Amino acid sequence: EILERKQKNTRPSDLNLTLTQFVVEVWRHTLDVTDDTKEGYERELNSHILPVFGEQKMSEIKPADIEAWMVSLKQVGPNGRKALADKTIERHVNLLATILKKAVQNGYIHTTPFSQIKRKKAKSVRKIVPLDPKLVQKIAAGFAERFRIIVWIGFYTGMRPSEALGLTWGQLDFHSATIKIDRQLSRSPNKVFSEHLKTSASYRVIAFAPQLQKLIKEHVGKFGLGPEGLILQNRSGRVWRYKDAAAMFRAVSRPLGLTTGEGLHLLRHTCVSMLIQQNINAKTIQGHVGHESIEETMDTYGHLFPSTLIDLAANLDSFSKAFEIDAEDDQQIA
Repeated sequence: EILERKQKNTRPSDLNLTLTQFVVEVWRHTLDVTDDTKEGYERELNSHILPVFGEQKMSEIKPADIEAWMVSLKQVGPNGRKALADKTIERHVNLLATILKKAVQNGYIHTTPFSQIKRKKAKSVRKIVPLDPKLVQKIAAGFAERFRIIVWIGFYTGMRPSEALGLTWGQLDFHSATIKIDRQLSRSPNKVFSEHLKTSASYRVIAFAPQLQKLIKEHVGKFGLGPEGLILQNRSGRVWRYKDAAAMFRAVSRPLGLTTGEGLHLLRHTCVSMLIQQNINAKTIQGHVGHESIEETMDTYGHLFPSTLIDLAANLDSFSKAFEIDAEDDQQIA
């Protein structure tokens, strides 16, 4: 009865929309997200979703179609296309599920095929391996001098790449030795900064290392500031975009042994690794890198902390030995 009632209030043409038609005519206009996020969705749709389901009527997409697509994403494709990581596949699948759910909510289809699919949360099996400080020096030396500071900003602050590329002189407080992180570079070529940072926790104030202060002053003294007071700029004095910075990092780092998938973000991981080695507690690190929860920090960097099962056993053993000594003292006193 519910389905019949819905169908009476729905135009036949609505029920025959293809996925591409729904995305273009309806879904895209409901998005209340940043331009960077919209561009990310567009890349995912155009690269992995619409080529498969775009011309298919949403009402005809079956659970088996989606399951076969998910399997195909794990396989090496034609022309040497690489298999996608589980986390990447999960992101693509979630995006398609969200679009089809929106179609159900607005009466364009009666039910979503995802209601009959059991989805497992992807587990990240790849552990982060930070860079050795000597390797960081080699990478920095491989950059042209006017771009080298990006390496040291990432290494000393642990900023996300877009935060580092969007760093301005006005965010730096040399007197209090702090950096206020309240903006990041936009991925859009038509804008300088994004409207928002990744999360509310991304807005933070972090320590400004004396050595980094020195390096930034030297850099600005030699190359000046870019648009909007940016520390970094391209050779033409314009905004140095993430795509170009990431490509330069790859070009410098690949001959030094870094592999596909190891990019600018490794500088952030290396900074956190150094903090852990200095016995900085996880809660402080969470605030420094701008994670929303301590779970996110531990999921990402927990394996870098020194407290292993062996350490735990040793600590318990030390405690028990101390307890035995105290017991012997008590007997002597008695």
